Amino acid sequence: MRLSGTEYAIMQVIWDKEDTVTSQDILDVLADKGWKQPTVLTFLNRLQEKGMLTSEKQGRVRRYTACMSREEYARRETRVLLDDLYGGSVGQMVACLSKGGLTAEDRAVLKQILEGEWE
Repeated sequence: MRLSGTEYAIMQVIWDKEDTVTSQDILDVLADKGWKQPTVLTFLNRLQEKGMLTSEKQGRVRRYTACMSREEYARRETRVLLDDLYGGSVGQMVACLSKGGLTAEDRAVLKQILEGEWE
């Protein structure tokens, strides 16, 4: 389930809050976007339809909760990218990345991962 840039920005706010949020919470954090309440509500509804959020009405306010952690979403999207672009081959992906120039830090992290020392 791919998220648009706007949907991802909203999910970032929700993941960062680590609690239920309201549409007003999102508007407050993303005030620089100039979005109006109906726009945010439309995107929240889309995220619910995609299974990313649940909501519960509390009085006059609807509160939204993430159904998937940021890490789980990243894993799923990485798998889609890996399958779509590299036929599921991690080796091909790393080879492609290395052609762009891996830093010494990148190589050290890869070594730790391969040696099972990465958290």
